Amino acid sequence: MKLKPLAGLLGMLLVTSPAYALTEVDTELQLLMDVSGSVSSSEFNLQLQGYVDAFYSQDVQSAILDTSGDKLGSIAVQMVMWSGSTQQSVMTDWFHLYDMTSINNFAATLDALVRPYAGMTAPGSAMAFGAQQFDTNNYTAARQVMDVSGDGIQNNGLDTSTVRDQLLASGIDTINGITIGQDYADGVLQEWYVENVAGGQDAFVINATTFADFGNALELKLAAEIEGGIIPEGALAAPIEEIPLAAQLLLGMPLLLAWRYQRRTQGRPQPANGQLAPAIG
Repeated sequence: MKLKPLAGLLGMLLVTSPAYALTEVDTELQLLMDVSGSVSSSEFNLQLQGYVDAFYSQDVQSAILDTSGDKLGSIAVQMVMWSGSTQQSVMTDWFHLYDMTSINNFAATLDALVRPYAGMTAPGSAMAFGAQQFDTNNYTAARQVMDVSGDGIQNNGLDTSTVRDQLLASGIDTINGITIGQDYADGVLQEWYVENVAGGQDAFVINATTFADFGNALELKLAAEIEGGIIPEGALAAPIEEIPLAAQLLLGMPLLLAWRYQRRTQGRPQPANGQLAPAIG
């Protein structure tokens, strides 16, 4: 994880502490899958099948196992499904993908998942929830990447762009998006994701015109973000905005306080929806 100046000292103390034995991987990748009410049952199945097929694909498997340069040839990955402001579920624990067997096991696990929600659309709340899962996953990597899928604009929950800025200030390296824009005029949803969801190093948003196109777009997206430094053909790059240190202090402090609270209370019972009130104001 690349810690920003605000979080650097805290991160160094924790990483060097013998109490935190972390497994090193190339990338910590979190998949945030939209299951809001605008996604029909058949569309949910197409979307989930897209994730399954992508992890079975040669391009994605090759990207994960790439050991060129200084790469380790492994990633940690987690699936979260989300809908309204209090509707987020960790669908898989963090999987360590380091060979064909572990990758195929993850794909098979995805294939068995059952939809948990069908409510409003709150990507900002989903991202805030997702950020907490990085803090206790027992992995460390040069890159933390959040991958948000969606078929609609926020109509519920925390302000998406504010959450995006907070997460980048607190240490998430890249937030990418994949949109399914069939209910919007050309480019409208993709542009909204560029302006409100995506951010960080090499961030981008790729669009699937329909749910039937989702699998192909997702495969391109996953291969690119796992390799790093690649913007897929047809994707829109998110502008890189440097956040001044003073803004980092204002934006990131609530997340860091929540992070410290989680570490102190690790092992104690947590709220059922996993969302800590201090995480985002």
